[in-house]
Amino acid sequence: MAAIDTNVLVRLVTKDDPGQYEKAQAFVKRHHPVLVTHLSLLELVWVLMSRYGLDKEKVCQVVQALLEMAELEVHEPALLQAALRTWEGCRADFADCFILETVKASGGVPLGTFDATLSRLEGCQRL
Repeated sequence: MAAIDTNVLVRLVTKDDPGQYEKAQAFVKRHHPVLVTHLSLLELVWVLMSRYGLDKEKVCQVVQALLEMAELEVHEPALLQAALRTWEGCRADFADCFILETVKASGGVPLGTFDATLSRLEGCQRL
């Protein structure tokens, strides 16, 4: 199975470079479905917020839309959905919410952390 990285995801979402968007779209169509990894999605969230100035609500909509695309096969989509739900209801970073949900899914709670914001979430323990 073919996969795409963060740069390709960014082009597909933002369409900010028409030439790269067309190449990305053609690759996805040719290799349908393509794998999208956790790290690529984590990086995408960071890029959309830091580089493109999208707020949390808009980023959640974008990620949800990616999850629903038949052309993409997101690695462990239920884990990503759980991380989105957690992130929507708190002030922690998305990456921290993703780590927490990964830990919960593996039965490894509590998650020890020095992060004051993250430690407020169920399943975390502030050290």
